[in-house]
Amino acid sequence: MEGKSPVSLKDYSAYVFDLDGTLFTIPVDWVKVREEVGRIAGGPFENVPMFLKVEQLVSVRPSMKETLFAVLDMHELKAVAEATPVNGAVELVSHLSKVAKLGLVTMQGTAACDKILSRHHLGELFDALVTREDSLDRAVQLRIALRSMASPPKDTLFTGDRLNDIVCGRKAGVDTALVGKDPSGDVRPDYAFPSLASLKDNIV
Repeated sequence: MEGKSPVSLKDYSAYVFDLDGTLFTIPVDWVKVREEVGRIAGGPFENVPMFLKVEQLVSVRPSMKETLFAVLDMHELKAVAEATPVNGAVELVSHLSKVAKLGLVTMQGTAACDKILSRHHLGELFDALVTREDSLDRAVQLRIALRSMASPPKDTLFTGDRLNDIVCGRKAGVDTALVGKDPSGDVRPDYAFPSLASLKDNIV
């Protein structure tokens, strides 16, 4: 772990998590998704992150949103049955729900997200659930979650598994924890852990 003292991890009044890759592993066939989105977009986009591309397409042609979201929903729902919690996720969420407010921000759709959380009896534990239907911008998603939880940014910790999560957390004014990936360059989270389980061990 690097960053602030682990003792302060227990001092937040609200915790927000990313879903895919942070709390759950969701085996979506992203190769097929990219192929289908590429056909809709009129060409491949190998060097552009999936949801950034979707955001760009929707911003230019809002009429494409329904079609693009339908493609994403179809593939995500196929993966729901095989979605598995990351080691320590269920225990961490269950514990935090008893002592703080909980939020979830995800680029997954509401349909798949609700099914995944319901299968593992976690849906009712979150005070805020923000999906791509609410926004395709992670920083905006975080601000929506903060408003929904009535939680000041300074009292909130956001945990994700991508460097972009850390960048967007900064934009939203919250402290950040990065799990499963080494920080690089100027992207420095407040905390970094090799796994969610190690984060859990510093909170529970």
